[in-house]
Amino acid sequence: MNPLLRNTIRQCRGNFIAVIMFSFFLNLLVFVGPLYMLQVYDRVLASRSTVTLLVLTGLAVFLLAVYGVLEIVRSRILVRTGVLFDNLLSLDVVRTAFRGYVRRPGAIYGQAPRDVDALREFITGAGVIAFCDAPWVPIFIIVCFMMHLWIGVVALVGALIILALAIMNEIATRKSLSEASGAAIAANQYVQSSMRNAETVHALGMSRGILSRWSDLHLDTLALQASASDRAGAIMGSFKAVRMALQVAILGVGAYLVIAGQLTAGSLVA
Repeated sequence: MNPLLRNTIRQCRGNFIAVIMFSFFLNLLVFVGPLYMLQVYDRVLASRSTVTLLVLTGLAVFLLAVYGVLEIVRSRILVRTGVLFDNLLSLDVVRTAFRGYVRRPGAIYGQAPRDVDALREFITGAGVIAFCDAPWVPIFIIVCFMMHLWIGVVALVGALIILALAIMNEIATRKSLSEASGAAIAANQYVQSSMRNAETVHALGMSRGILSRWSDLHLDTLALQASASDRAGAIMGSFKAVRMALQVAILGVGAYLVIAGQLTAGSLVA
């Protein structure tokens, strides 16, 4: 890893640790809704206790308010981490790119600042949050097994199918997206280098050839992006269908277990 990038990540480490800690408590609070429904259906409706209902509802509302506050704080930390990351890295990257232009005028160094922007957008976006939340998937599946063996089996099988679809999506689109990115960079670099010599190109009557070449590069980019999007669209459609089928399967198995007296109605709803 580049020493400058390593030093930047080291200085942002504290913020990332804070995001992980907030994610820990946020994922704990996800259980508020299911636990509330479990208590209402199994205890409140059975006892017809208004006081119990009010206490449970007040506690659930309070914890959900805490959830909202933590979500806002986590988002703000990520935004400020992105700003810190950019401040520590972008100036040196632009300075290095500028020196590269001076030493080698014909070379292309303009992609480096855009790469910094892409990294900053990743840090402030859903990517980091997904990494923080992903380790909790096994815990949710364990909770399903605690409710009943078959509920856990359905959840585990569904999770494995969704994981397989995600891996298939990555494999199917990685090459096309990489080639599309390379083609887009090549097209941008070509048009930038042509514009730097626009007067000469126009004087020599080369404008039509330049535009034709750029159009070919641009069409290649669109074709590769369309191919990747088609593959991703097919897999994402399957992903949504599997997710909906998983919900139906869990409810169906839960309903059967309730009829068989192996599960309570509150557990089914939760």
